Amino acid sequence: MFLLFGFAWIAGWVLGIVGFFSALSAHRELRCLRTMLAAGRVLPEPVISADTAAMPGPQPAAAAPPPRQLEPAGPEPEPAVAPPPSGDFEAMLTTRWGIWLGSAALLFAGVFLVRYAVEQELLGPAARCGLAALLGLALLAAAEFLHRHEGPPLSGPLAVPLGSDQAPGGLAAGGTAILFGAAYGAGPFFGLLPPAAAFAAMAAASLIALAASLRYGPLTAATGLIGAFATPALVATETPSLPGLFAWLLVVSAAALLVVRRTGWTWLGWATTVAGALWVCVAGFPPAADRWAAAAFVPAAAALNLLLLPRAALAQPIGRRLAFVPLATLGAAGLLLLALDDGIAPRLALFALSPIAVAKAAAEPRLARLPWVAALLGLLTLLLWSLPAWAPTGEAIRIEGSVQAVLPGAWAPPALLPFLVAASLFAAFHAAAGLWLERRAPSPLALSPLGLSPLAWSALVAAVPVLTLAVAYARIMRFQADATWALAALALSAALTATAAAAMREGSRQRAGVHAAGAVAALALGCAMILHDYWLTLAVALFLPPLAWIEDRADLPALRPVALAVAMVVLARAVLNWYVPGYAFGTLPLVNGLLAGYAAPAASFAVASVLFRRRAADRLVATLEAGAVTFLALFVALEIRHWRGGGDLAQPASLTEAALHLLTVAMQATAYLYLARRTGRVVLDWAWRILGGIALAWGAALIAANPMATGAPAGVADLLAAYLAPAGLAALACRALPSPDLRTLAGGYAVLAGFAWITLQIRQVFHPAAMAFPETPAEAAELWLWSGAWLAYGVGLMVLGIRSGRRALRLTALGVVGLVCVKVFAVDMSDLAGLWRVLSFLGLGLALIGLGVVYRRFVLPGRDGATG
Repeated sequence: MFLLFGFAWIAGWVLGIVGFFSALSAHRELRCLRTMLAAGRVLPEPVISADTAAMPGPQPAAAAPPPRQLEPAGPEPEPAVAPPPSGDFEAMLTTRWGIWLGSAALLFAGVFLVRYAVEQELLGPAARCGLAALLGLALLAAAEFLHRHEGPPLSGPLAVPLGSDQAPGGLAAGGTAILFGAAYGAGPFFGLLPPAAAFAAMAAASLIALAASLRYGPLTAATGLIGAFATPALVATETPSLPGLFAWLLVVSAAALLVVRRTGWTWLGWATTVAGALWVCVAGFPPAADRWAAAAFVPAAAALNLLLLPRAALAQPIGRRLAFVPLATLGAAGLLLLALDDGIAPRLALFALSPIAVAKAAAEPRLARLPWVAALLGLLTLLLWSLPAWAPTGEAIRIEGSVQAVLPGAWAPPALLPFLVAASLFAAFHAAAGLWLERRAPSPLALSPLGLSPLAWSALVAAVPVLTLAVAYARIMRFQADATWALAALALSAALTATAAAAMREGSRQRAGVHAAGAVAALALGCAMILHDYWLTLAVALFLPPLAWIEDRADLPALRPVALAVAMVVLARAVLNWYVPGYAFGTLPLVNGLLAGYAAPAASFAVASVLFRRRAADRLVATLEAGAVTFLALFVALEIRHWRGGGDLAQPASLTEAALHLLTVAMQATAYLYLARRTGRVVLDWAWRILGGIALAWGAALIAANPMATGAPAGVADLLAAYLAPAGLAALACRALPSPDLRTLAGGYAVLAGFAWITLQIRQVFHPAAMAFPETPAEAAELWLWSGAWLAYGVGLMVLGIRSGRRALRLTALGVVGLVCVKVFAVDMSDLAGLWRVLSFLGLGLALIGLGVVYRRFVLPGRDGATG
């Protein structure tokens, strides 16, 4: 019973795939028919589906009547699309879906009949199997009778969605399924036949179903496919043979693909590929000496798919997917087999996909990207290659236990030779194939109908050897610096430079540009092999300006995504690298490793953005501009940190450092604000917004955690950098900010920061070593000076408000003066004595009277005039 439900589940899965693609094709054909009717175009009869049209299929026996041209008899109004007939669902339910369900019911009927005979002990096993076979043959005969006596063909709107009569296909599918069940009963179930004969009988039933599908339709093909791929699992033998199994699967795949070539049933191609790949995965689990057969099946099945794929199918996207998807699916199964069995057979099988893909792409330019799929599988094979333990071949010379020198040995340890030879041959094959085929391809300016340029072969030369070298270096050296590998990268860069020069001599600037980009990539890889820490960031960042120059001179827009990927890698390494505090940047202020690690990449990003912007201001240019801004901000911040810590980035922060960070961030935000207004660059607009927000938040935090509250020591320069200078920059930014709310926010911070600087500077003059308050009480002169300075600050704000005509500034000045009044009457009256108290009240009184006079003469007349 478990086997019954498993078989039914697989059958339902395949039938679901059949139904999905059939319904999709029907919807597409109906939409096409309605469009043709609305436009008054020629209506061919019968209408062929899009998938079937991609491949040569069986021709109808009777010639179709000539198409009828719909000609308007005068000015024709805009045609209206007729609604679908009301009987569509009824017809589909009875003539298609019901027949599919009926074929499944016939299958279950045969199974239940055999089960009933077993339970009732009506007949012996041989008689049961024989009767089941006769029932299957009878159903096939009935299918042939209905096919020969098919009713009149449908016409009108129902012809496309319903297609041909589904009854013969349903009977044939049920008959072939019962034949397969009879063979299974005679073999594995009852043991009437030896395993070899049972396998032959079940295989024959499956192949009969696949052959009959050419006459009876896709249901029969689904039955044959399920039986063909399930037969090896249902037949048990004492001496299983993987070569025999995969030879049979290759035969079944060929038969199924021939059916696909004849009928255009793409679902059958997908199911065949997936089933074969699943068998490869299953063969990798049990340990067996002949698992090489599973590995050999991978390139053989891939070649079979590409060989039997008709050229006409490549005109449709679904046909091109029939070339790419099987190669990728079978390759993925081969990688799993390699992970389970790290032997030579899976490696050779995966490497063999490259010549297969290159040969097909050379014959068919529309598949120019196919070698890249094989190259990716080959690179993954090198990544999954299990390397044995090895030791350097050089001999170390030790004196008193310490290594003084190393005598060179063999160029590579013997344990690594297979890996290195395989990687070299893999890279050399792709380079040679690309060099040979890029000259045979048409001009790079002539794109194929699919938009694929022959430069894909040039890119194969430039990319695959560099990527292979990177993978080999990562596997063997594990990203440790090594001069030998750097020399290999330099040699590769020289070779690609030579191919670029040869292309220039041949008059192909675009080919030369692709090769030159590969040479620059190899050179950057060599720098990464010998450099470390921040030097690695610099080496990769310096790759961007040459890439931009090549893209501009050689007219290669395809290099822009490459540059974008490089920029993202460099940015991720710079921003998300938590090892930066441990880098040895040196101890000199300013002139240290931060120049190479951050200032130089910032300049590289800026230059590359200018060069790339000559052709287009796209996402790449925005990323490069953002990278330049990010690197510059990090450089300034780390230089401050480096200077304050004496070269140690892990030292605790101080008020001086916090003040310098605030000042430099505010300066950058203000500069980007004015640059954004002048240039209109979106990245600069975001830069001043982000940095300005950071500066405002940082400044507010410093106002709250000031030296009077924390007791931190602060000098005159510290207070200038932490409060007065940022306040001035905020006031300067108010003139260019686009939003009134932003101007209010920046202006409010400027007033608060200026007030904090006045207060803290007076405190620092009186108590330079102990600014904490109230731990250190204020002196009388200090209290009076606070009142006087605050009052002068308020008056100054009032003057600015009157001159600029800003009422908000005048109200702020009144608030400051009011604060002075509260302090004088609440604090100075009780804490001051003698002459200090007299001076405090005298100054306040004179200031208030003078303020009233000024307000009466300069502010109120203007308001009255405006009101009038």
